[in-house]
Amino acid sequence: MTSIPEAVAWTLIHFCWQAAAVAAAYRLLSALLARRSAETRYTAALASLMLMLACSVVTLAWELRSESAPATFTSTAANFAAPLTLDLPRIAAPGMIQSRPDVQHITLASLLPWIDGLWVAGVLALSIRSLGGWWYLRRLRQSAITQAPETVRASFDRICSALGLSRAVALRVCTAIDGPMTIGTLRAIILLPLSALTSLGPDELEVVLAHELAHVRRADFFWNILQTIAETLFFFHPAVWWINARIRHERELCCDDMALKICPNPVTYASALYRLEEHRSRHLRLAMALDGHASHSTLLMRIARILGEPMTRIPSTRLRPFSLVAASAGLVALLVPAPHVLASLNPAPQPTASPVVSTVVTPAVHVNATAAVAVKAKPSPYPAIQTTTDASVDTTIAAETQPQAKPEPASQPHSDYIDRMKAAGYDVDLDKMINMKIQGITPEYAQQMANAGFGKLSADDLVSCKIQGVTPEYIADLKKQGYQIDDVKEAVSFKIFNITPEFVSGMKAAGFDNLNSKQLLNMRIQGATPEFARTLKQKFPGVTAEDVVQARIFHIDDEFIAQASRHGFTNLPFKKLVQLRISGLLDDESVKQ
Repeated sequence: MTSIPEAVAWTLIHFCWQAAAVAAAYRLLSALLARRSAETRYTAALASLMLMLACSVVTLAWELRSESAPATFTSTAANFAAPLTLDLPRIAAPGMIQSRPDVQHITLASLLPWIDGLWVAGVLALSIRSLGGWWYLRRLRQSAITQAPETVRASFDRICSALGLSRAVALRVCTAIDGPMTIGTLRAIILLPLSALTSLGPDELEVVLAHELAHVRRADFFWNILQTIAETLFFFHPAVWWINARIRHERELCCDDMALKICPNPVTYASALYRLEEHRSRHLRLAMALDGHASHSTLLMRIARILGEPMTRIPSTRLRPFSLVAASAGLVALLVPAPHVLASLNPAPQPTASPVVSTVVTPAVHVNATAAVAVKAKPSPYPAIQTTTDASVDTTIAAETQPQAKPEPASQPHSDYIDRMKAAGYDVDLDKMINMKIQGITPEYAQQMANAGFGKLSADDLVSCKIQGVTPEYIADLKKQGYQIDDVKEAVSFKIFNITPEFVSGMKAAGFDNLNSKQLLNMRIQGATPEFARTLKQKFPGVTAEDVVQARIFHIDDEFIAQASRHGFTNLPFKKLVQLRISGLLDDESVKQ
């Protein structure tokens, strides 16, 4: 029987040519399947990886066979390795070699312990990295306790039903991440970053949820773990890493296709990808992320594919800085026709357009305009997450499509948008400038928000406020109710969870004055209405805002109070009712009888 260390070493040696052969076969197969569906290409790549793993298992079993087997492969390998010696002449003096050197013979078999040692060291190093990633994901899962808004949850449940997901999938908001993530197979949980709620509209948020649920539907987390194991065991072979990269790429394309079947507006999907790209950072590969852990150029290829453009239109080579800026500017302008946006940014364009912009932006604009007409956006299902319409861009487009009666004299040139925003103190890059233009942010709006008590806001904060509908009038109405908001993120959170001046006024009328932001948010999240708070205050005059939240969490309502009275628990204070509910005493069948 061959020893285990020797068998492992020979398995690793044979895996080098086996994996190379499988990778070469897959390369030919992928060329034949280039025009087939993403699911077919994904299956071919995954099958290639499984074949590599199967080869290693079969080889290891063969190497561990009994020595009594005829014509053994080990003896053949050993005989083949025996003549492979390295003659290392001994140095007699500096610059001189003995005329009759004492030759040292080093056989390949003598190197097997070194191969095992290096392999074990590499596996341990990558295992530590993977365990660290697992621990980090576990911490994220345990710390994500914030519930998503009810309207988002309703859309989430609808998409689950459309995808045929029978098992429960948790949805949480996590402030520690920058992009959506899917964790787990049997107990899957989807984590949404706060930026997704603040920067995405309702339709964009739907396609993000559809993409993440597609990962759950396909059990991608399980296959991703298997890929991580393969990369750990065979870290030394480039073919394993290459095929794994192809699997992850094709997997994201498959999820893109599934998401577009649920939310069939490609423009909305492409816009959501780009907006989240602005906020994302690199995540550990153990989790399933919307960006697929892809590079910026790969993400551009996905967006081009979603919009119906040939994937070859995005070059695989590294883009020059100016080309990259032009491509990013075109992707920001997905929701409006780019020629009109550029015309509004530069009212007096040159006769010829930039070649880079024409090759990168124009194809996406053509698909954008077609999709925007063909796919009519449905009414927003989210009262708490509001989208804004770029009235200034629409006005500019309408004005340019109408024949102009009289051109303005050259002596009175336009003060264009970029110059006006720079004069207002917003000297930002082109991506953010166009994003602000799309959202209808003007220097007047920025000044009004600064006068509302926030000071000068950043470009990202202005975009978040505009998307969620935070206006100076909204802040002023809250101030009239005695509530002062000094933090722009707090104002955005208020709009997300639909904390209106009427809600604050109703709570004041119910007897709850001077509520802080945390108390207001908790009440709104748990569905505590002013009517519910008023009724509870009448029954229990001493209740606080925290008691109202507990009443909603533990369902301390008229039905439960009546049930407690029927069992002899009458005139209990509110705290005792909560303890009675937590104890579960009334749920005991013997007590009910």
